[in-house]
Amino acid sequence: MSDEVLLDAATGAAKVSGKLPFDIPCSDAAVLAAREDVPFDTEDPVYRFGHGLRW
Repeated sequence: MSDEVLLDAATGAAKVSGKLPFDIPCSDAAVLAAREDVPFDTEDPVYRFGHGLRW
């Protein structure tokens, strides 16, 4: 990342956005309980798929 890009994001000259491509589990037990073949089956995640920011 160049200094110019970072400065544009910090000053608001560029619009910054991002979305999570997966759930963030709340504990190691939730990770162990999740099944590999079932997407988004985390119970009570800290952040859900698609959570993100838009400035």
